[in-house]
Amino acid sequence: MKRRRPEPRVMRNIRLNTHFGKVIPPQSIVKLTAAWGEDQGRIFRIGYYRRQDGLNCVWLVNEAGVYEQTTDQKSIDEDFAILKLGVEADLFGIHRTILKPILNGDVLTSEGA
Repeated sequence: MKRRRPEPRVMRNIRLNTHFGKVIPPQSIVKLTAAWGEDQGRIFRIGYYRRQDGLNCVWLVNEAGVYEQTTDQKSIDEDFAILKLGVEADLFGIHRTILKPILNGDVLTSEGA
């Protein structure tokens, strides 16, 4: 029986990180509606995407401006409510400053809620 040659790591990364659907822009504000442990009901901002991760790896930024968790685009559609859609055109944040902490937590809850 012939053994199949393993898939090269580069090709595997491309296959797993390619996303052809709708991409939620950075700086969008979302609220977790599904039960993810103690995180249900939390509000996150969508962080800038990273080229090495691809567009299917969505970074969730907490109130302190920390890139805290990751999820995928499908999970954003199913488990989150979009409170405010960002208008950022640069998905990877090239030549952009990193997201700053939110000084007033009421800013997130008053927008779109």
